[in-house]
Amino acid sequence: MNYFFLKFKSLVHNEALGGILLIFFTLFALFIQNSSYNVYYEDFLNLKVGVSINEFELNKPFLLWINDGLIAIFFFAIGLELKKEFIEGDFRNPKNIILPFSAALGGILIPALIFSIVNIGNAHTLKGWAIPTATDTAFALAILIMVGKHIPHSLRVFLLSLAIFDDVGAILIIALFYTTELSTATLIIAAFAIFAMLILNLLGITKKTFYFVCSLILWVSVLKSGVHATLAGIITAFFIPMRTKDDKPYLEEVNESLKFWIAFVILPLFAFANAGVNLSNINLGLIFSGVSIGIFLGLFLGKQAGVFLFSFLAIKFKLASLPEGANLKQLYGVCILTGIGFTMSLFIDGLAYEVSEIFHYVDNLAILMASFCSGIFGFIYLKFFAR
Repeated sequence: MNYFFLKFKSLVHNEALGGILLIFFTLFALFIQNSSYNVYYEDFLNLKVGVSINEFELNKPFLLWINDGLIAIFFFAIGLELKKEFIEGDFRNPKNIILPFSAALGGILIPALIFSIVNIGNAHTLKGWAIPTATDTAFALAILIMVGKHIPHSLRVFLLSLAIFDDVGAILIIALFYTTELSTATLIIAAFAIFAMLILNLLGITKKTFYFVCSLILWVSVLKSGVHATLAGIITAFFIPMRTKDDKPYLEEVNESLKFWIAFVILPLFAFANAGVNLSNINLGLIFSGVSIGIFLGLFLGKQAGVFLFSFLAIKFKLASLPEGANLKQLYGVCILTGIGFTMSLFIDGLAYEVSEIFHYVDNLAILMASFCSGIFGFIYLKFFAR
């Protein structure tokens, strides 16, 4: 029994397996959406699920429960990682922050600039400027692991650190640029929930039920306020205590308990729900539209160029140093992998354009193609040309 438990635990911590699962559910979603079973796929995503208490009602299609609810748990885990790094990890030393922060900044600015240039003059399509700014960490990390042991471990740490800042950037973009009209009343309730978690933290209370109740109130109020609900996840993470009163690790325990659900349930389900592009609906005349070209160039070229350029400048001006044991060739190979936008890009695409039918799904196709090209070229480059 103990043997099976250890095997299961090793699977949970296998980042490559999480990436492989994402690939499988992406292909499965594409297959089922383009088969005679697509009606069941659509019914599954549009299934209305909700709760109603007197005047209060929260009734959404299952797709939105995934994109607004489950993905908030993913961002909660990102917040836990960020807090841990700043308090006990490498980010305690400001010098260790400069390289991944610079890389993430370049990976946001350059793709956004490319998309904006391609779509300049069209206010509607410009809403999607943030689509090519995100990196799908699970996919990128899975490919980096599959490349082999000749790639230094320090580059894996660099990719993870970059991903943290990249995800925080995505959260800020969503909060600042993809927020609808704000509701003052619900924001006040959100403020009370945050204050309650602050008190719990200051008192050193580590009963998970209290934080769950407060985070649930915060999530619902943020959702109803007009701000995207994913913000509630990362805010909650900042109030989780690092340790219990008897000095046992608490934040790490919470984070560990989430790893299975995120890697094997939340992200695969998110991929399955968002990757189902109906290829028969694609208008071939729009494949070379500003939206699809902007997304493809932004992700495939802009991401790698921005991440590498800003990293190189930080190293050149001695603000940071190359990851230990790595060379510029290998660093560039990792930069190629950051063009795998996939789940996060699909997520932001849904916020920017709401209904993908407007562009006949060429926006989704462009994300998939750019992510596929980044993954394939990144793997080949790192495997054969970056030794």
